[in-house]
Amino acid sequence: MIDRDEITALIAVKGDSERVAKKNIRPFAGSSLLEVKLQQLHLANIFDEILVSSESDDILSKCKSYNVRTHKRDPFYSTSTVPMSDVYRYLANQVKTKYIAWIPVTNPLVHESIYKDAVNVFKSMDRTKYDSLLSVNEVHEYLYYNNKPLNFSRDPWLRSQDLTGIHAINFAINIISKHDMIKGGSTLGNNPKFFVIPKELAIDIDYMNDFIFAEMIYKQQKRKKYES
Repeated sequence: MIDRDEITALIAVKGDSERVAKKNIRPFAGSSLLEVKLQQLHLANIFDEILVSSESDDILSKCKSYNVRTHKRDPFYSTSTVPMSDVYRYLANQVKTKYIAWIPVTNPLVHESIYKDAVNVFKSMDRTKYDSLLSVNEVHEYLYYNNKPLNFSRDPWLRSQDLTGIHAINFAINIISKHDMIKGGSTLGNNPKFFVIPKELAIDIDYMNDFIFAEMIYKQQKRKKYES
């Protein structure tokens, strides 16, 4: 079942971050996280529009060389005190298309082919069964919950690669209708279809150690691509 309704890639970018100063625009592999992501999305060439929302004029000015629409965000919606559900509703109201792809800039290893695959999966999925697409990575770790094994038994003892059924949301790309994002105040619906991204590519930069590690891997990937 193919749905040809348009999708906007929504990029919400703060001017500053609490854990890593100016994380989104500080130097990253000769560029910045913002510019890396915009380049990846343009190479994907799968979205009907790219919308960058920020309270920062500095960030919005960096988007001028890209074919994107920009939105000057009310600074209130960039504070740590406002509930994220309110932020999602506010930003969804700035989108013109029926569907929204929520894409952070903090997953630099998620490249253009992954976005193409995600959109194609979303457009072909059964809409009577699923109401959104949710990017996840499989968790192959031994987990306890309330002092009880969650995904393994003592006998037989499973190898870590055989642990199944647990997924972690990585938010690399979530696709949902504008209506449902506003109604639910969330980037995922009640019945999402899991879109699995390898854990090593779904790295999300939250702390400075994440930034350093992701930059190192990103440079290695670029070098291998150039050498090939």
